[in-house]
Amino acid sequence: MRILITESQKKIILLESTGENLGNIIKQHSEKLGNIIDDAKNQIGLNLQFLLTWGAGIGGFIGPIEDFVKGRFPDLSDMEVTLILVGVIATYFLENKKIVSTIYNKIQNEGLSKTFERVLRKSDELRNTFLNFLESLNITFHKVTNMMSYTFIIPIIPMIYQMATEGVTNNTDLKELVTRIIGFTGLTISGILFKEMITKMAKRFRG
Repeated sequence: MRILITESQKKIILLESTGENLGNIIKQHSEKLGNIIDDAKNQIGLNLQFLLTWGAGIGGFIGPIEDFVKGRFPDLSDMEVTLILVGVIATYFLENKKIVSTIYNKIQNEGLSKTFERVLRKSDELRNTFLNFLESLNITFHKVTNMMSYTFIIPIIPMIYQMATEGVTNNTDLKELVTRIIGFTGLTISGILFKEMITKMAKRFRG
């Protein structure tokens, strides 16, 4: 049996599907942060539960770094991978110098300093590329830490590109999409700023 739908209904279905797919990716990276925090507590005795306030921001940034570490250094143990990832998180997301120093000392004591330095260089590349991209969109942030809270968009950029070039196109649709993503994921961010970011990204991708 064939079911006919209007163009408006088709757009709603597309928005719901895209919003859910993007939301699922963001959720997966939020869960990644939770796994790292659990591993840090169980394997190296660090309680980093307070990092959960960053949520998907850290997860979106650390996901590609974890892939790099496991691909470039396959002989590292799970504990060593966790320690290096915690070191990266501490570098970019922690302001408590005492905790950061404790993590760095653990990395040094495990003989991972050189490996960590190489991973940190790759992390710098990702961070700088992301920040430069946001700056090119002419979005106003009060400080870099505010910009880093939006790194959750890193893993969804390919889908935003596809959305902009093949699917959702106008500002009304983008506003609805942002609303659905925030509602689906529970992100505690500025919806206005997020909409501005997605809108400018879509405009950029459409050329």
